[in-house]
Amino acid sequence: MRPHRPTVRGFLPRLLPLALVVAPVTALAAPHDTGPAVVRTAASVGASQGFTSMEAETGTLLGGASAVSLTAPPTTEYSSAALEASGHGYVHLASTGQGVQWTNTTGAPISFLNVRVNIPDAPSGGGITSTLDLYVNGVFRQALNVNSKQTYIYEGTNYNNSDDKNPADGDPRVFWDESHSFVTGAAIAPGSTFSVVKDSANSASSYNVDVVDTENPPAPIAQPANSISITDCGAVADNAPTNGSADSAAQDSTAAIQNCINQAQSQNKTLWIPQGTFYLKGTTGLQATGITIAGAGMWYSTIYRDVPLPNSQPLAAVFSVTSCTVQNFHIDSDATSRGTAGGDGGAMDTTGTNWVADGMWNQHTESGFWASGTGGTVRNSRVTSEWADGINLNNVSLTGTVGNNLTATNNFVRGTGDDAMAINSVAYNGSTTYTAMSNVTLTNNTLIAPWGGKGIGIYGGSGHHVQNNYISDTARYIGLGAGRFGVNGSDLHGATVSGNVVVRSGGDAYNQGQPAFHIGNGGDGQNTGVVDSVNATGNTITNSLYDGVGFSQSTNSTFANNTITSPSRNGIVIQPPFYPAPSGSASITGNTVTGLGSGSQPYINNSSGFTATVSGNSWQGGGGTPEGPYGGTPAAVPGTVQAENYDTGGEGVAYHVTSTNGSGNAYRSDGVDLETTSDTGGGYDLGWTSGGQWFRYTVNVASAGTYTVSLRVAAPSAVTGALHLSDASGTNLSGAVNIPATGGWQNWTTVTANVTLPAGKQVLTLNEDTGGWNANYLALAASGGGNPPPNPNLALNQPATASGSNQNYVPSNAVDGNTSTYWESTNNAFPQWLQVDLGSAHSVGRVVLNLPPSSAWGARTQTILIQGSTDGTNYTTLVPSQGYTFDPNSGNTASVTFGAANVRYVKLTFTANTGWPAGQLSEVGVYAS
Repeated sequence: MRPHRPTVRGFLPRLLPLALVVAPVTALAAPHDTGPAVVRTAASVGASQGFTSMEAETGTLLGGASAVSLTAPPTTEYSSAALEASGHGYVHLASTGQGVQWTNTTGAPISFLNVRVNIPDAPSGGGITSTLDLYVNGVFRQALNVNSKQTYIYEGTNYNNSDDKNPADGDPRVFWDESHSFVTGAAIAPGSTFSVVKDSANSASSYNVDVVDTENPPAPIAQPANSISITDCGAVADNAPTNGSADSAAQDSTAAIQNCINQAQSQNKTLWIPQGTFYLKGTTGLQATGITIAGAGMWYSTIYRDVPLPNSQPLAAVFSVTSCTVQNFHIDSDATSRGTAGGDGGAMDTTGTNWVADGMWNQHTESGFWASGTGGTVRNSRVTSEWADGINLNNVSLTGTVGNNLTATNNFVRGTGDDAMAINSVAYNGSTTYTAMSNVTLTNNTLIAPWGGKGIGIYGGSGHHVQNNYISDTARYIGLGAGRFGVNGSDLHGATVSGNVVVRSGGDAYNQGQPAFHIGNGGDGQNTGVVDSVNATGNTITNSLYDGVGFSQSTNSTFANNTITSPSRNGIVIQPPFYPAPSGSASITGNTVTGLGSGSQPYINNSSGFTATVSGNSWQGGGGTPEGPYGGTPAAVPGTVQAENYDTGGEGVAYHVTSTNGSGNAYRSDGVDLETTSDTGGGYDLGWTSGGQWFRYTVNVASAGTYTVSLRVAAPSAVTGALHLSDASGTNLSGAVNIPATGGWQNWTTVTANVTLPAGKQVLTLNEDTGGWNANYLALAASGGGNPPPNPNLALNQPATASGSNQNYVPSNAVDGNTSTYWESTNNAFPQWLQVDLGSAHSVGRVVLNLPPSSAWGARTQTILIQGSTDGTNYTTLVPSQGYTFDPNSGNTASVTFGAANVRYVKLTFTANTGWPAGQLSEVGVYAS
């Protein structure tokens, strides 16, 4: 957010050892991954934008280059290059010949690179320019421009200041900048290597390399019909590389572009920005209302703001637009700090109704998007290397006084000087009052390495939805916070925060040891106002720099079924240092905390006035016992699952109910919603259904496939959208199931749905979406009716070997019948193979391949050759090499049929994987048919 942080100081908290593992940046490729991540085709968490981010510290080091990573929480409030890096790590190139190399494992050509690099400042400040050499398959290809002109602010004499560029003041921050270019010559082919190397021609004394984004952009978009090109109004492109500062010879196109905007408005036409870089020279921005402004693509069309520095007057945004659609171009500037002197001013300030920003790339401005109004959307856009906020949805931009039904989805934000993304509801500024924001949605965004703010800040309003975002590597502040901002912010009255992944977040700003995830007021030092009804469920918080989760003053919070792994300090803390909670209330149920260090606690309540209902969590006895199948054995599928046999583990773990009503305690002591049934077969049924309740059932599926679920139900009146079945990650498997009127609570009928399941042990969840019905059992049969004919998995628990494996992800994991364990080959070394010995020759005609069904495993395509052999020496091809797509939304499974062959050994050879540079399988099943 644009207001400066308060300068609250306090004591330095006790530090504990921390081993921060570098994890995927743009997606979660696998739970243990420590290497380059690939953006998924259909992301379940984070953005999916078609480029691949490869971390330098997981590449191959050349010539004695060294990897640097954060190994413990910060011991001061000040910054460092590792703290601000994505993955909290980088590679240092100190001498000629040192470099870092990657392999193109994306399965597609690479024709465009975006490199995040740090080089030294000039001795007296102001930065330098240099180059870094690109090699493809060991052959020099081109010099990449890099600079430090738009980095380095010094804090030694004024902590958290905006524009001190004097190195003598000490304590630098803002280390990283990003530069991009097309690859000269042929694209980097799949399987090829590419590297960045410090050569003698590269003039900087050293280079730190953080991450490289690789992609193959589409062709430029053609000028649309009914449009006016800015070149028709006199705008002139200047395509000399900027490299941190403007080309002094560039022509100013400000007046020409504004004239074109005026014509487009009066003629109801689209404003077209063709390929090229067009300059706005001076301090004037552009204004537009009610039109579409479109470019040839974010890689091709650029509007570049050239402000004479030092600047002496506040700047409007590059674009100030009302009720416009703005799409497919790049906004850049020569700003050297967040302060006025450094040429600040946002990329795009927006208000009005139903506005859209789509396919934009904004960088080096004060903010990427500063937007108010009603019904607006920022989507499919990138914001990198900004001086302040990335995407700030608010109720104050331009002439706006409201911020309702705004959306930010599928955006990538990295390296911001304030919040990467924020819902910023302001109550008043001076004598001006604003309507509290409502119904703002942030979904499937990737937010990485903000060096001066949160990953996501939810500040006031009501009805917000923050879901399935990936947040990582905050340098100083909370990763995800729900509260209010400052004394003039709106109170927060309701937000749903679910399915987000928060990695390596928190920080030591103001020596506060801030948590990775926070609910309550005081998130920015002002302990005031109402924070009520925050519902946080199904979030994952990993490798927090301090506490995993903190609660300050707040009421009626729900914190349920979240996973906190390996926090540096404690798991969940009510009233952590500097976050008072003199009163408040929360329900904390069904959460799991693991990986604690010595002396750390999974849960602490430091406030005598804060009432927390704590049940069913991993650290509790009794109702907090681990989840398990009722009776100790998973229900077999195909087969019947009795509704009363939900898992053990208690409230928030095995089930969730809003009230306890059942009378079936003779059957099980926690028979919360059970009653005796008069249905055929007798026993108990599940009743007192209510929207939001759920029950979990551990099952063991004999073979992957589609199953028909016959649900035995009763309902006095028809219920639309009564229930759905989901997997352990929350993926909806069945869709909405309607129940007809049966005339009474014990008048029974059968309704059906279809679900696709992987093989092996897993959890199904019966979700009660609308109440008013009873359930007796669920019978699962292979689609088409009846149980599948005997067709055992011939590979189950048979000897498995491989060309190599990574860590403890050994070949036997792929034949153990457990889809949660998996084999992973040696990384970055295709081709790789996995082989199963069936023990004797069998006629086989089908192979089923699985990855873990968890949504943490993003969709990916693996290229696999399937061969068979009778002697383990001579092989025939069963299925030629081809790509198989694994998608968690459809069970992360692939079934391959082929002509029957008599073989003892089945061998899978992997040559590519779009999700990870290795072969990966959780199970390989081999069947006769």
